[in-house]
Amino acid sequence: MELPEIGPRWLLISAAIMMLIALAEAWLVTLILYAKVGALKKLFPASHNLIRSHVDYTIMTALTGMYYLVVEHLALTIPDWVIVIYCVGVLYNPAGFIAKAINPKMGNSDSLLGRLLVCLGFVPATLGFGYLSLAILSATLVA
Repeated sequence: MELPEIGPRWLLISAAIMMLIALAEAWLVTLILYAKVGALKKLFPASHNLIRSHVDYTIMTALTGMYYLVVEHLALTIPDWVIVIYCVGVLYNPAGFIAKAINPKMGNSDSLLGRLLVCLGFVPATLGFGYLSLAILSATLVA
């Protein structure tokens, strides 16, 4: 399967992937909390972080779908690098909660480098959301 040309469709593809991840997480949490599947509880000892990731992916899905619709409606031309960095950012951002669900100590670094690496993880989503928001403002306020 070949990836489509970079463009707004990548936003929809990312949204669909995030929704599938969110659905899988919802089932994992259901199996851990209500079906009491011990093997899953061992794999995800901090299952509350799965819930956080599920909520984050669900929010990112909605925002990404909204940005796709607005970009299409306003016929905005968004540079490929912005679309790629946005998609990487929204897919990556909630993944830290999955890692913390598996290893609750992950990301609790006291070192400057560790804290810096966590903060750098937010850069792609910030740049993507920021660029898209400024493009929308520019197209609607200046037009």
